[in-house]
Amino acid sequence: MGDPQADIWVMDLTNRARTRLTFGGATHLEPSWSADGQRVVYTRQNGSSVVSGTSIRARLANGGGQEDTLLENHDGPEPTTFFSPQLSPDGKYLVHTAQQGPNVTGIYATPLSGEKIPITVVKPASDLTRIVQYRLSPDGKWLAYSSTESGREEVYVTHFPSGEGRWQVSQNGGTFPVWRGDSKEIWYLGSDSVLYAGGVSVNAGEFELAPVHPMFQVTYTSPVGTPFDVFHDGQKVVLSSFPESVATPMVLVTNWTSDVKK
Repeated sequence: MGDPQADIWVMDLTNRARTRLTFGGATHLEPSWSADGQRVVYTRQNGSSVVSGTSIRARLANGGGQEDTLLENHDGPEPTTFFSPQLSPDGKYLVHTAQQGPNVTGIYATPLSGEKIPITVVKPASDLTRIVQYRLSPDGKWLAYSSTESGREEVYVTHFPSGEGRWQVSQNGGTFPVWRGDSKEIWYLGSDSVLYAGGVSVNAGEFELAPVHPMFQVTYTSPVGTPFDVFHDGQKVVLSSFPESVATPMVLVTNWTSDVKK
């Protein structure tokens, strides 16, 4: 929340209390939980543009402790910036996208210990391909992502972290893939603004998807972040709603040329 610079907040859904995690000086976006709910990882953007001065930070969800810097923007003639942070369930990897100029160069898993050399999970199929969204499964075995490699945005799944194999989930356009808490169902937003869901199973280590079925129509999707998410048991969906606003009255000014002459 915040304008023009947003900060990250945590809301307790039981008592509606809010805890502020970040405190100005930059725009903070794309919050994501650790698997145990103890930490929140997010993007901090304090440069003159979205692709400058960007880093990935983390903090305890209760507001205690210090902010940790997990990845920092690389300086240079074509700096690398990082977006869409997620922590793997086992805490070993920071998963993120990287961008140089206007293009996302891929989805990477950077080890949080050792030499911290990024592992490439997904690369664009060509210079014209855009990788748009992704989500790591709760069991840490699969990565779902949306890509325009077919000519339109579709949802795919691959092994994590190896990136081996690829299975197409959507057939008529799809984005914003989301997993149920047990990794046995995948949801996505279709190009027709309908939420779809399909059961997931694994056979001999290979991904299998049951026929997807429409759930319900969505009337609004947020331009930044995740517009919807599925509860752990798959029985509820949380959605971002269209911002409430007060209607602006129309004012008609007549004979305005007389004021100009004055």
